[in-house]
Amino acid sequence: MTGSPASKTTATTLHALQTGYRHIDTAGVYRNEHGVVAATSQFLALNPTIPRSSLFISTKFAPHLKGYKAATNAIAQSLSHFRNPLRLDDVRLGMPATRPNGVDNSGWPKDPVFKAPRTEDDGLGYIDLYLIHAPSGTLEERNGAWKAMVEAQQRGEIKHLGVSNYGVRHLRELVEFIAEEEKEGRPGGRIEVWQGEIHPWLSRHDVRAFCEEFGIVIQAYSPLVRGQKWGDPLLKEIVERTGKTEAQVLVRWSLQMGFVPLPKSERNERITENAEVFDFELTEEEVKRLDTGKYEPCTQWDPTVWTQ
Repeated sequence: MTGSPASKTTATTLHALQTGYRHIDTAGVYRNEHGVVAATSQFLALNPTIPRSSLFISTKFAPHLKGYKAATNAIAQSLSHFRNPLRLDDVRLGMPATRPNGVDNSGWPKDPVFKAPRTEDDGLGYIDLYLIHAPSGTLEERNGAWKAMVEAQQRGEIKHLGVSNYGVRHLRELVEFIAEEEKEGRPGGRIEVWQGEIHPWLSRHDVRAFCEEFGIVIQAYSPLVRGQKWGDPLLKEIVERTGKTEAQVLVRWSLQMGFVPLPKSERNERITENAEVFDFELTEEEVKRLDTGKYEPCTQWDPTVWTQ
């Protein structure tokens, strides 16, 4: 969903939800929260038997913003998007000509412009997960941002807290700050989620060990390595054995490793393909061999090594 215009984000997100996705990841810096929330709200309206609680929408505190006040304002802005989505009659929905097998299409609009009535229940009410996008700024500024997040959680505006792109040093510093806050009788919150680039060629054994020690869920972005490893001998071998695509094998590896994979695509056929990973398994040996221990980030952006 990174950097997509609102109309594209809305159409893509709605297709993903109809396909079966229940976790959508966005961020303040992507400037598409409105589109994600518009699609999610419409999906709930089209599927009244599906509860809001079954969906999990995450967003993030932008890395160019720093400190308590900036985080407080950013949370308020994101919350306004979550509670007041765009009207979908202002968004053109480029619906696919065909629907995925097994999907109930009765609620899909036939006209590409879907003019839905506005109701008081259109918003999502709260943010499921709020993350610090990167360990930017000083330690004091990072701690201030976390404090603002904890306060928002106490008010019921955010359900879960986490960090993105934190290295082990940053994580330890935050754990220490949380302990200090609680020692002073203030709520310190809990790091529930760590999100970062993880795939077979960027295994992050140190972060994984830390998260296991503290019971932190790992979300893996760029699990498909942006397609940079298509044709890799080991990957090709597994593709030939399973009859699956490279993308499906990598999503499956992430799942069997216990991660929450966050594959990204703006193409409906790819979104559907990436979800078709529950009818096969990798062998234990294949999982181990794909855990290469290498350090080959595909994004060329790794804040986990920042030293400030």
